[in-house]
Amino acid sequence: GDVDMIAPVSPNDHKRVEKAKGIDLVTLPGTRIITFQLNQNVSEPLRDPRVRQAIAYAVNNEGIAQKIMKGFATTAGQQSPAGYVGHNPDLKPRYDLKKAKSLMEEAGYGDGFTITMIAPNNRYVNDEKIAQAVAAMLSKIDIKVDLQTMPKAQYWPEFDKCEAGMQMIGWHSDTEDSANFTEFLTMTRNADTGKGQYNCGHYSNSEVDKLVEAANVETDPTKRAEMLKAVETTLYNEAAFVPLHWQNLAWAAKSNVDIQPIVNAMNFPYFGELVVSEK
Repeated sequence: GDVDMIAPVSPNDHKRVEKAKGIDLVTLPGTRIITFQLNQNVSEPLRDPRVRQAIAYAVNNEGIAQKIMKGFATTAGQQSPAGYVGHNPDLKPRYDLKKAKSLMEEAGYGDGFTITMIAPNNRYVNDEKIAQAVAAMLSKIDIKVDLQTMPKAQYWPEFDKCEAGMQMIGWHSDTEDSANFTEFLTMTRNADTGKGQYNCGHYSNSEVDKLVEAANVETDPTKRAEMLKAVETTLYNEAAFVPLHWQNLAWAAKSNVDIQPIVNAMNFPYFGELVVSEK
């Protein structure tokens, strides 16, 4: 009873909130992608695309979505969610432990290696549990993870150092455009232009850079969509990062605070249209 509305509501609490008298729960699909970046600057094995692919194959996206997120997430194989111009429906999550082990052997890392991982513990829904689950999954292909989680106030300064082998980041495109993901997360880091500002994987592909730059000045929607789909395909094939899921949205409010019409997929409620009735 201390607040009139709150977000996010943890998936673990949805049923309890729904049953609570005088409280309304509003849920909807979200477009914030939750990922792990693979830092090629600090972990030599990650410079081999086969190792990065092995990590992608070792992570059970569906298991995370169902068990940890309680089904309140959409598994992802790419950055761009359905409905965005760059979304490629052919790019699916690729959990296959046998394939992951085979790729590790092929790359010369059959005995595995050790890697550091950092993640926040109060920024994304179930972020710490997700990180713990991914670390456990990687142990099945003999990648030993040294995981450290921390509050977001401490996390972002650590993230910006780009010193961990794997770093969690979630991203919502404020422009509702898939090029925004690539511009900040996977384009070659460039301090002068700001491109790749949050690319702590240090992934760099000149063709991806050129495609995104070209897409940003392309006025033909069909051509632009094909360019951005090609970007997603390249990122997928090279396992530039580990996509986990798009985080769904949940808001709760007192029943006299009508939030249903004001919440949206951008997670920016239109408070100017909020109607509050008398109790």
